[in-house]
Amino acid sequence: MKDKRENEFVYTSFCREAYDLHNGFTIEEAEALSTSHKRSRHYSRCGPLSSLITPLMDIARNSGTGHRLTRLVIMAMLAEMADAGQPCWQWKEDRWISLFGRCRSGKPLLMAFACHLGPFTSPLHLPNEGTFSLYASSIYGSTVFSHQLDLLTETLISLGYAQQNQRNAVSSPLGLLMLLNHNPRLEDMTTELLWQAQQYNDEQVSRHIGKISHGLAALGIISSPVRMRNYTEWHEKPVDNISPEWAMWCRRWRETSVLRPRSRESQYSFILRCGLWLAQEHPDVQTPADWSVEVCASFIAAAGRMKVDELALGTNRGQRRSRRSGEPMKPQSRSHFIYSLRRFMTDFENWGWGRLKFSPARHLSTPNTPLFRNGVNPRVIDDPVWLKLIWASLNLRREDLLSEIHYPLSMIQAMAVIWTYAGLRQNELLRLTIECVTPQSDDIIREDGSTVPAGTLCYLHVPAGKTSKAFVKPVSVVVKKYVDNWLNERPGDQAKLNDDRTGEKVRYLFQYRGKLAGRYMINRTVIPILCARAGLPLEDSGGPITSHRGRASAVTALASVPQDMSLYELMQWAGHSTPQSTMHYLRIRPTQLAASFVKADRVTHMISVLIDHDPEAVTLTGPATYYDLGDSRCMNPFWSTCPHRMACIGCDFNLLKDSAHGLILESRTSIKRYLEEVPLTPDEKAIVEQDAEKIEHALIKLKEKSSG
Repeated sequence: MKDKRENEFVYTSFCREAYDLHNGFTIEEAEALSTSHKRSRHYSRCGPLSSLITPLMDIARNSGTGHRLTRLVIMAMLAEMADAGQPCWQWKEDRWISLFGRCRSGKPLLMAFACHLGPFTSPLHLPNEGTFSLYASSIYGSTVFSHQLDLLTETLISLGYAQQNQRNAVSSPLGLLMLLNHNPRLEDMTTELLWQAQQYNDEQVSRHIGKISHGLAALGIISSPVRMRNYTEWHEKPVDNISPEWAMWCRRWRETSVLRPRSRESQYSFILRCGLWLAQEHPDVQTPADWSVEVCASFIAAAGRMKVDELALGTNRGQRRSRRSGEPMKPQSRSHFIYSLRRFMTDFENWGWGRLKFSPARHLSTPNTPLFRNGVNPRVIDDPVWLKLIWASLNLRREDLLSEIHYPLSMIQAMAVIWTYAGLRQNELLRLTIECVTPQSDDIIREDGSTVPAGTLCYLHVPAGKTSKAFVKPVSVVVKKYVDNWLNERPGDQAKLNDDRTGEKVRYLFQYRGKLAGRYMINRTVIPILCARAGLPLEDSGGPITSHRGRASAVTALASVPQDMSLYELMQWAGHSTPQSTMHYLRIRPTQLAASFVKADRVTHMISVLIDHDPEAVTLTGPATYYDLGDSRCMNPFWSTCPHRMACIGCDFNLLKDSAHGLILESRTSIKRYLEEVPLTPDEKAIVEQDAEKIEHALIKLKEKSSG
């Protein structure tokens, strides 16, 4: 951040008391003004018109106006004085404005004369054309204006704004700020002044005010930048057909609640919509204290039947209809409806605003039915797609950018690598600070005595999120590599910004041009770039690829590998507050589940049975029975109670089919390779050798069967 002392310069405003601003004209002055020839002859500081010309010449010299244009404007001023019969400092506003209308050139200098010698309280009260920079430079002096413009431009360039044409882009809005503030000094500008300038009707000027605010914030002049565009994020919702008392309590709750803005505004919308329902079904209920157990039950029943846009508020800008208008509301919306009302009622009583006739926790609890229950269902990205996205994050090129994005490639790549490797929520990723990554400086000794060498991984400091306090998690060292690449390029001269969740001032990792990256950056910029690089569509079998699906894939991958993390370890790594949240991310891969199913299906379904009625095949228990096991048959009449079912190849009761020959040869090769390549304990080796003997015995039986 630049020190404000660097902005110190000598600025001396025009002082009227330093000049002889007398009333009327002397005889010599009146004579010298009488004709254009005499006015031209006496155009100097030493003649009879010196007291009239000296303040004009000083103002013109300070403005940096050329000699030819200065002479032209001053001669027009002297002619107007002669016509008015009084010096310019005695003119009324209408004469100045009339002269402006007749003047074809030199209007900035004429405005400087009017501001310093006329009756105007603001330069903007005069007609103005062209750029404000010319007017501000003429009024406050070209040297002063250039110094302030240079300082602001250098600061913006240090924040990452393009150097080309930056001076021209901000000169006019800076001039407007100076004129509005009646002061050219940057350090005297305020946030209120910036908002005032943003309201100005010249869009080409006002749209750059937000950019200037980033420069002022970097200089330490204002606490934080203003928004780049002047718009209201939340449009006030109409309260037509809602009881005034209910609307009053809703607004009071919104003004008192400490929820984050989006959550607060969303719940405010839900409780206002309850007012529409009350007006239709229970018009006598106008305050929270009027609610009863019966009204609560009636509302929950109505929520279960509610359709999209049935209780729509719209905004003062017009009604917005959903594409699903008229369709049944989704379970998540129903549960949010009831949750918002329950929280509102709880806060109403806890804050001492009144007493309720029911228990919000009990009588406004969300029903445990499919209509209201929409369980957590993390949708992981298909494995082949996820692996390609990881590859793409490590191999981005400048030509992969899909548009003229003003964010540097190194910033986009750092964001992409963190998304694919760290399993963070979108909000957590965007709020990482510049100190978020630290190296693994020491070796780590595992429980089995092996060592993880220093530098194998790094530690990521995750900010406080939705379900956890700030914590540290280990991630791949590749994260540090790409974060360092971005930090080497990231403009360092940027002001700290307020963290809207913690209230602290921090330097964000993904802060560029003085502002935090947009909240839709990952879904709308990073993921489309990665998909294009990997040659993938923006959807897979689970639907659109989103930021949170990437988090689900990263967490699930850690729980789906051999020797995976324990549930508690995975909970800590994911930043969950309870193991129940982590359980939603655990899964068995479909291939593993299919293999287990096939194995179980063989024994749980009915086995085909062959009965041999040949008298010679009769046994003590009756006719010979053969159970069909696929590649073999079992001759054990007590097969259903055999404790060794499916481990049949070495059993004397097992009768192999001819089709089993290829399978047995394949098994023999597999066991032989296992003995040669895998280190085994003596017990394990003995078991494997027994299996090899059984296979050899089975091959002998097959050979004897075919020869017989």
